[in-house]
Amino acid sequence: MTVIPLHRNAPAATAGPADLTVEQVKTLLAPINPSRVQNLKGQSHLEAWDVRRWLNRVFGFGGWSDETLELVCVAEREINPGRWTVIYRAQVRLTVKTTDGRTLTAYDDAAMGDSRNQPSLGDAHDMAMKTALSQALKRCAHNLGDAFGLSLYNDGSRQAVGIWSAAHPKPTDDADVPAVPDDAPVKPEPAPVVEEQAPAAEQQVQRSKRAEGGPWESSPQQAQQAQQAQQQRPRAVPDQQAGPTGPSRDYVADAQAAESRERFDQVRAAAVAEGAPPEYLARLDAVAQQKEQAAQQQAPKQQAPRKPSGPKPGPARPTAVPSVPTVPDPEADAARQQHAVALAELLAAGKSLALEPSHLDDIATAEAGCKAADCTVEQLAGLTADLRAAAEGAAA
Repeated sequence: MTVIPLHRNAPAATAGPADLTVEQVKTLLAPINPSRVQNLKGQSHLEAWDVRRWLNRVFGFGGWSDETLELVCVAEREINPGRWTVIYRAQVRLTVKTTDGRTLTAYDDAAMGDSRNQPSLGDAHDMAMKTALSQALKRCAHNLGDAFGLSLYNDGSRQAVGIWSAAHPKPTDDADVPAVPDDAPVKPEPAPVVEEQAPAAEQQVQRSKRAEGGPWESSPQQAQQAQQAQQQRPRAVPDQQAGPTGPSRDYVADAQAAESRERFDQVRAAAVAEGAPPEYLARLDAVAQQKEQAAQQQAPKQQAPRKPSGPKPGPARPTAVPSVPTVPDPEADAARQQHAVALAELLAAGKSLALEPSHLDDIATAEAGCKAADCTVEQLAGLTADLRAAAEGAAA
């Protein structure tokens, strides 16, 4: 009996670039649609759900997978009674496959994720874990090119940086390849609600350019209306702990209410630490200038001698020394600005460790013998360096 061998064209065990389809290659080399790009604190990025959607589009359902290699709780702190900040580190592996199920390649990457000032410890852990895992997955995916945000690392550019690949020749007839359709603008995932008693610095989030304007983007008319509303509403807490108006604290109103130059410098330093743009800081400086001009105009009126009251002059009293109008001092102004910047850097370093201003005052008192606002520029720089070193050690 003659046996006729049966030959089967079984797929190779490994796959390479040539196993991608023409449609997949064109999609991966195309520039990213600007409507997919979000902006957070001046950094362009993609939403995690949008990255998963495009993994499905390019490689198909079941054509990719992600694996959690590591998920570690780095820090868990109760920053205030009943308020929690949690930080996680995650390492993720992204594996992509060909259309016939063979493994094409895999990428590993890691990221940190935090959840700040949350009223529920469980929600804080849940949000920090999801943030770390999502960030790690996005970092893995950007190796797949512009469709997954590679160009955004080029100073946020939306123009393609991949453009071509020697392993994937360009199709001879682009008309034979279907064009990638446009989508509606991508919106951020809903953020958790933070209660009003949370510090304003923890609630400040810079929104996407396509979302409603943030506190730094409000028009002068809107800012004036918010300022008038805050002045008419009685304060239930001291000025340095005033609650936010809308999404953030109204620093213009606090600058108007500042009773001294030192208090104004503290308000301005807090605005710098929260990421206020130059045009907003210019408005704060204009408030300080107006207050100084008003003080100079009132000084001559305060020098006028008082007329004696009553029928009899009585014994002579020592004459009060008239106050001298304030003369602008460029060197003093520069020193105050330098001190405000140093104080803002200390606040920013403390914020990275979830430290409140009161905690920073305790640290400054222990190290320098005075509160943070009363420290010298050199002392503030030393405290800031110590906090940054502690943050780097926690990250490591």
